[in-house]
Formats: sequence, C-alpha cells, structure tokens
Amino acid sequence: MPSTSQTEAKGLHGASVRLIIAAGIAFAAIGLSLLSTLPTDAGAKSERRITLGTGREDLEPNCGTDFSRDCVVEGKVTAYQVKRSDSSRSLPFSVPWSGKIVSWSIYLSRPTKREIDDAGTVRPAQAPFFNELFGSPSQAGIAVLKRVKKESGPPQWRMVRQSPVETLNAYFGSRVHFALDEPLNVVAGQMVGLTIPTWAPALWKPRACNFNSISGVLDPATCAEAEANYTWRASRSPGKCRLGVDPDTGQPNPALESSRPQRKENSVRKYACYYGSNALLYTATIVGRN
Repeated sequence: MPSTSQTEAKGLHGASVRLIIAAGIAFAAIGLSLLSTLPTDAGAKSERRITLGTGREDLEPNCGTDFSRDCVVEGKVTAYQVKRSDSSRSLPFSVPWSGKIVSWSIYLSRPTKREIDDAGTVRPAQAPFFNELFGSPSQAGIAVLKRVKKESGPPQWRMVRQSPVETLNAYFGSRVHFALDEPLNVVAGQMVGLTIPTWAPALWKPRACNFNSISGVLDPATCAEAEANYTWRASRSPGKCRLGVDPDTGQPNPALESSRPQRKENSVRKYACYYGSNALLYTATIVGRN
C-alpha cells in the first residue's frame, strides 16, 4: 500500500432556537384590548446561531460500493479544516463570536463489510481492514482548540474542552447529528476540531486524485486544484505525516504507529501535518447572544 496523506485501502475502494414571541399578546385593561410587544431595553438580547463547516451538499465521503473513487478514511487524529473553497468562510471552523456549541454532525459513508465482485474485479472488504489498522469501533467527537502564540513553526493548539466520543457504526451511510447535553463554551478565535480515536469514513476526496502505482494520479491538473482549495491540519508531528503500511510486513509505518488524537484537556500539540485535496465532512452549530 503506497504511503499517502491519508490511509488508503487501495482497491477498496439542533438545540431549538428560543424565540420570544412578544407581539400578539392579548392584554385587556378597562375594556380595551391591546396588541403589544414586550418592552425592549439595553439588556434584552436576541439569539443568533451559525453552523461551522457547511458548504457544497454534493461532497460525499469516500468508501462504500461506489468504487469510482479511492477508499480513504482518517484515523487516530484530531484535525480541523483550514480551507474549503465552497465555504463562505476562509477558516470554516474558526469560532466567529462567543457562544456555546449545542450540536455537531458528521457525514459518513458505508464501508463494505465483505469483499465484492465488481464486474470481475474483487474489491476487498473495507471496514475489517480499517478495524484492524486503527481499532474498532468507528468513533469521533469534537474538540475546542485555542491557539498557542509562537513566532515560527507549525501552529500549536491547546485543547480546552471536548464533547463525548460517539460510536459511529450504526450511522454508516448517513449524516448524523449529535445534540450535546452539556453545550461547550467557545470564544472568538478558537477552532473546532474533529477528534477520531479510531477511524471514521468521513473524508471527501475527488476522483481526479485517484492514485495508481503504475500510472500515478488520475487527473493531475484537476487534483492539483483540489490540493489548493481543500486543505486541513492534523495533530501529528513534523516528519510523521505520510501514513502507510509496510508492504512486506503489513505493519503500520512509524508515522501511523505514532499518530494519536489530542484527548487530554489543557494539552498542547503541534499541528504539523498539512494535507490537501480533501475535506473532513463534519459541522458544529454555535448559538450565542447579539
């Protein structure tokens, strides 16, 4: 299996808005019915919300029975999207204002459980491969990250709080939303990352970037455009970005062996690995006050 920026199986291939209804309150006084609104004062504030990570709805996660694209997933990492050209925001997971994360979502493919004969081509089972490589079950959660100021080198982030980790297998093949019983406080400038303790089939990669060990990248020009327009960072150390499996032993290479998500609160990690041509398909919904 060739080393890539993601582990590839080659040939596998909301909280409700509280709306104050002030107008329309019937009030009778001395025989006179009035239609009034609640008084407005300097302390009255309305609620606002934003969902981070939205963009083109046609971006679908790789893997499953659509063998036209390479089967790629991510595992054992905390990551955040840096750029999505289809997003209205330059840093799609940067928190714009103080509030609370009330829910998050993740879009999952349905990896195959057994090998499939695809018009004479045997496609190996995907889910068992990733279970063996990363562990099982498939899991993910979100993390709130605070940038640690430094003059040079890869960005460093402190993990300030996180959601519970959810088991994802039952939701394969769907976009699932998780409401948080205990919303996560966030302030402007923090980043919302996706934590994957094992693996999650929630990565979009275009067909143009399909890789063949003989012919190389399917469509280099189109893939290069995706490389520039869809980028993300991972909680991995310098020099440990190219995950893979030793072709002779079948064992994880040193980068994959050492890869770990950022799970300890107040810990600081370098996000030294910068990947392109793909998107992590998750969102986070924040509510706050104007």
